[in-house]
Amino acid sequence: ACAKVCCNSHVNYYDRSDIGLETEVAGITEVRNVDSKFHVRGICCSSEIPAINSILEPATGVHRVQINVTTKIVFVNHNSGVVTAQEIKHMLDKEGFSTSIKIDGGQNTLISCHKSDDSSRIRKSDFHVNGMCCASEIPIIEKILQEWEGISKLSFNTPLRLMHVEHDHVTVTAKEISDALTAQGFEATIRENYGSMGMLKPGVSQFVESTLIIKNWNSENQTGDVHKLMRSKFTKKKVQRMIFNFPSRTLKIDHNPEICSAFTVAETISTNDFRANILVDGASGGWHVPVQVGETELDEGDETADMLHAKVDPLVFLSGICWLTSMLSFRNENWEFLKWFALLSVAFGIPKTAMKAFRTLRRAQFDANCMMLFATLGAIGLQDYTEAASVSFLFSISEWLESLATSRARNALSAIVQLRPERANLVDIDTGEIAIVSAAALSVGSFVIVRTGDKIPCDGVVVDGKSAVDESSLTGESRPVRKGPNDEVSGGTINIGTTPLRVKNVSTVNNSAVSRLIQLVEEAQANRSPTEKMVDRVAKIYTPIVVLLAFSMCTFPWLAGTEVGKYWTKLGLITIVIACPCALIISTPITYVAGLAATAQRGIIVKGGAHLEALGKVKKIAFDKTGTLTQGNFALLHQMFLVTVLRERKCKWLSDGLTTSYACHYCVHASFYFYTNCRLLIEIRLEYLALMESSSSHPLALALAQAARNENVTVNKNLKVSNHSLIEGEGIVGNVGELTVYVGNERLFKRLDIFKSISNIDVGISDTWCKNGGTVGYMSIDGDVVCMYCVQDAAREESREVVCALKLMGIETVMLTGDNQHSALAVAREVGLADEDIHSQLLPKEKLDIIAELKFMKNTKNSPSSFCRGHENGFVLMVGDGVNDAPALVIADIGVAMGAGAALAMEMSDVTLMDSNLKKLLYCVQIGQKTNRVIIENLTFSFAAKAIVMGFTFAGKASLWAAIASDVGAMLVVTLNGMKLLPSKEKRNDLVGYEFEKNKGVLS
Repeated sequence: ACAKVCCNSHVNYYDRSDIGLETEVAGITEVRNVDSKFHVRGICCSSEIPAINSILEPATGVHRVQINVTTKIVFVNHNSGVVTAQEIKHMLDKEGFSTSIKIDGGQNTLISCHKSDDSSRIRKSDFHVNGMCCASEIPIIEKILQEWEGISKLSFNTPLRLMHVEHDHVTVTAKEISDALTAQGFEATIRENYGSMGMLKPGVSQFVESTLIIKNWNSENQTGDVHKLMRSKFTKKKVQRMIFNFPSRTLKIDHNPEICSAFTVAETISTNDFRANILVDGASGGWHVPVQVGETELDEGDETADMLHAKVDPLVFLSGICWLTSMLSFRNENWEFLKWFALLSVAFGIPKTAMKAFRTLRRAQFDANCMMLFATLGAIGLQDYTEAASVSFLFSISEWLESLATSRARNALSAIVQLRPERANLVDIDTGEIAIVSAAALSVGSFVIVRTGDKIPCDGVVVDGKSAVDESSLTGESRPVRKGPNDEVSGGTINIGTTPLRVKNVSTVNNSAVSRLIQLVEEAQANRSPTEKMVDRVAKIYTPIVVLLAFSMCTFPWLAGTEVGKYWTKLGLITIVIACPCALIISTPITYVAGLAATAQRGIIVKGGAHLEALGKVKKIAFDKTGTLTQGNFALLHQMFLVTVLRERKCKWLSDGLTTSYACHYCVHASFYFYTNCRLLIEIRLEYLALMESSSSHPLALALAQAARNENVTVNKNLKVSNHSLIEGEGIVGNVGELTVYVGNERLFKRLDIFKSISNIDVGISDTWCKNGGTVGYMSIDGDVVCMYCVQDAAREESREVVCALKLMGIETVMLTGDNQHSALAVAREVGLADEDIHSQLLPKEKLDIIAELKFMKNTKNSPSSFCRGHENGFVLMVGDGVNDAPALVIADIGVAMGAGAALAMEMSDVTLMDSNLKKLLYCVQIGQKTNRVIIENLTFSFAAKAIVMGFTFAGKASLWAAIASDVGAMLVVTLNGMKLLPSKEKRNDLVGYEFEKNKGVLS
């Protein structure tokens, strides 16, 4: 268990001891070991991974590099005091990998020096630095200002050329800072000088946030239409940002009211096919948006944005025209002169490929760019110019075609990343004023107002207001959830009702459930599976062999004569093109990206391709009972005070004057046994039960505590529990004053040797409760068993359907529970499990033993890292609520957490269902099986395509243009085949993967 937790510990970056560790040297605070995120536009395929690793990994201060080829995102964990994100960007830019910084892990604490003892003198001023043309200017500005005493912190917004300075306004004024930068040629002007205002508040821009309601927005597919309309009518200077929310039919815009009013926007939308009304006018309400520091904000809801950015290079376009023109030389002998256009095509198409190839060769490596360069130059050497043009053009355009093919996957992942709230409406507790601030600036305990269409910025508790909240971003469940006072809400969810909510934050943005979800999704995309690594190893072996073969074909045959040499050289050039492993390498990761994005859209977090593929090989599933097959909402059915105790002696813990009469009355409504002075006895035992169970998170404990509240029983404030501890698989124990109290099951009291004090009549009653499917427990006070109770939990509506579907798929299902046998059998029969598949009255250790037995009678775990080698009996999956099933989740091949404990077990489990819908487990297995099929299809097609072209080559029937066309075509085919795992918008929340045929009783 420990080994697995340690292996996955890197996922929970909020708890990492190395993150945020600060070391103060010579008055300067440097943030160590941060995570930065880069968008590397120079990544064209997986063959670039070794090159990027060879650039970054040797660099001092770089600890870990993770690369997502599909999204072209590189995650780097580095020591920002040794190597900055800007320096990492420069390394990649220098090697031709055009890079932009998405997240600079060390940006928010760039400089902290010479802090004044008088914190009340620290102010924040904003400057417009006209000479700051790009991020490379930041180190120069730092060097200028770090010599000044009184400057405590700098932060920058490079796109807007803004600098924010926290400084001691007595030691150094804003004007002095401005003058110092201007003297160095940066032309700095003071935008806001808060030093003269005597207060520190966030900078605001000229833009305000307004909210519109679009009445006839009937389909989520219309989002793109509204976005295109807005962008065609309004420039970024007028409308900087748009956020669409279909469930609430709201559109939030950041606009400059001086040149574009909210009324103008609403009127423009209404003149088309939509009708828009103003819900909140930011200009009249003073809703100025803060100046953003860090990532540039992007519009949400535009699924075409990624495709629009992936424009064809004009030179590549010209290369294609020249190539097609040169092809006309084959149609007519009089047009033979057109073949010279092929050289123009090469001149336009090959430079980018050639530069990449030279940089690769300089690093003593060999990749697809080198292959294509050699093939092009070889064809020119053979005076086959049209063939050379075909190679240069088709390979140059392949990157754009791949970008188009994978745009849906990138957009799906971008939509998940955009779930993180960026802003909040912060309430000033003293004045009641509301200001829009960056969500990252919120602290625990602060209050925010969440209006219609607003994202809830952090995990919190509703203080005031009742409204509907859309939680589909987290759970995948499209049905809104009603929220009111004292209800918990999650960051990233959206208020779609008409009433604002006042929320008290219980976490920061970075520690919210949605931020953890985003982090896990991003890391899952970057984690490479064993199958990917295996394909890479095959490519590393296959490619050099084929290249060596091609080299031999291009050299040795010349010894037999010129004609023979030309013939075999052309075959060798074709072989070089065939050796390009792009389609083979991309076939696996693109499938994982699509599968992981598809599950994440439904509120299912899978920790990487290895676990996704392992889900498709599951043959045995072990279910926990409580909270998994059942709802986990226990109801108290019976309570009974044990008369035998009073008959034997008057218990010392009873209040003085309490009689021991035994006249019994039965109350049908409450299902209690009442005795003379029974009300007092009931209150005493419920008080003790509530006191003992109040600190437990188990659903059964919650039911007992709720029963006490239903009877209006309150715990005496003078009663305190000490030495409260959990007894695994049995119950709890604690001291109330000088009395020792046990609450638990029959196993506990038999072990304590006090169960025998219960009369046969009472034991018979408890047996009847058990046979009816109830869970029976007891409480003892100071060695006396004083009461017993019965609670019952209902099975989930979908449990039977899911269990039956899994059985028809050939998957063995069993149930593991610590509950009694009668209760376990009652639930099992209700959900469709056979009696022999039930394991009841289990301790946590016994659950582990059964999991080990299911795993082929071995006590050691077969890690998913070895599943690509196959396993005759498949993998074992354990699914539980994450509260009490942690050891079993860890030891199983695949651990799935769901329900109440899913958020807590997110970092521990391999798969997390963000809500309690058991159909998502069925969908997980289904998408795993589909992933395996698609990977096999892609690999088979990639190898088959190369084998067929190679066969035609040696038969003398192939050409260079056919070889490169087949390579690019194979890459597109495997990419599009992988993309089919992504659901359409209409089916995004559809979990029905298999349907029952009523007549055949099988899965269709």
